[in-house]
Amino acid sequence: MQIVTTHTNTDFDALASMVACTSLYPGVHGVLPSHVMPGVRSFLSIHQDLLRIIPRKGFDPDAVTGLIVVDTNNWNRLDQMGSLAGRKDLEIISWDHHMEGTTIVSDTEHREEVGASVTLLLEEMERQQTPFTPMQATLFLLGIYDDTGCLTFSSATPRDARMTAFLLENGADLNIVSAFLSNTIDDSHSQVFSDMLAHATILEQKGMKIGIFARPVQSGLTLLSSLVEKFREFKGLDVVFGIFSTDQDKVMVIGRSGPAGVDVGAVVRSLGGGGHPGAGSAIVKKADPARVCEQVTALIQKFRQKNTFVRDIMSDAVRFKIPSSLTMAEAGDIMARSRINGLLVCEEDRFMGLLPGSAVSGAKKKNRLSHSVKGFIKTTVPAVGPDDNARTAMDRMNQSREGVLPVLEKGCLAGVLTRGGLILHIYEI
Repeated sequence: MQIVTTHTNTDFDALASMVACTSLYPGVHGVLPSHVMPGVRSFLSIHQDLLRIIPRKGFDPDAVTGLIVVDTNNWNRLDQMGSLAGRKDLEIISWDHHMEGTTIVSDTEHREEVGASVTLLLEEMERQQTPFTPMQATLFLLGIYDDTGCLTFSSATPRDARMTAFLLENGADLNIVSAFLSNTIDDSHSQVFSDMLAHATILEQKGMKIGIFARPVQSGLTLLSSLVEKFREFKGLDVVFGIFSTDQDKVMVIGRSGPAGVDVGAVVRSLGGGGHPGAGSAIVKKADPARVCEQVTALIQKFRQKNTFVRDIMSDAVRFKIPSSLTMAEAGDIMARSRINGLLVCEEDRFMGLLPGSAVSGAKKKNRLSHSVKGFIKTTVPAVGPDDNARTAMDRMNQSREGVLPVLEKGCLAGVLTRGGLILHIYEI
């Protein structure tokens, strides 16, 4: 088995480089470290099922015959892969943009001083005409922007800029990129934040606190989405929309919402942008900022998120539901046949807990496959109710390693919500 992996505390460049390798090397399996950066965790909570990666926890490195390492060249930065360091029969390929601290001796090394590791992989993908999806293009762009400060860091190179253009030409969505990037702010951004605190309008509508900020800003500010989120948190608001007019004859609309707020994605899509229920943005060209502000206010009323229920997007739990009388071997067979990574254990309809795929792998190692699933289930797991909204479901999915949320009603299993189902709803597929 050939795998690709990266450093712990995985950032967007590392994740993007892993995913690029799964396209560039047919059949390779991505192994994701246990510890990832918060923004990456949020991205994976929605998109993980679209990527060919598996978690490091429960993975057996003894089966590895080939190793690809991205965005690092040091064994100590990998997640429990030390047993591979002494393997003389192991073919190692590396893709990295760090020029110091090498401890991994590779059979094939791609190491050059560019702003992001994924830039090197994208150049090779372009050369080989390797296909990729718009969602992957968006992730690759997140990788470049995260490591280069949206091409503002001194480490950014013309090669990074060229690959940025290449990704935009191939469907990368800047609205989604801006929804997931978060960085520190400089003096120019600090002034905008001060203006927000001084001049934003705070409204109360049916118990919901809404902040709307409309102001001209200078061109070139890349972290406005971070300011909008910081403002929402600082003021304790349910939803905030920043409406920023620039000297380039365009108006940027950036929205952020909490679980009880507004479906931001629906609002900005109505303005020609994109995003998901908690975050999104749009660019309206040749528009009057006052008119855009009126449109946003009207759309807030239309897309109050409380009207979006889990019951409308959940699935029947029959594929995921098993009785507590099953053995671990039987549960493992169901997971393999159904290609799912978590089962919901019930006694009749009463929910007992979740059986993760990693527990089956552990039971196999310890020769305990004949044991009952009762001894392996997780009893405290993230869950939702039928009357919860999609934003709440997104937050809970962020806590689920298996990508499966039981939908509970009075302690009984009423259905299941999967990452796939959430994606279909969020992006209106």
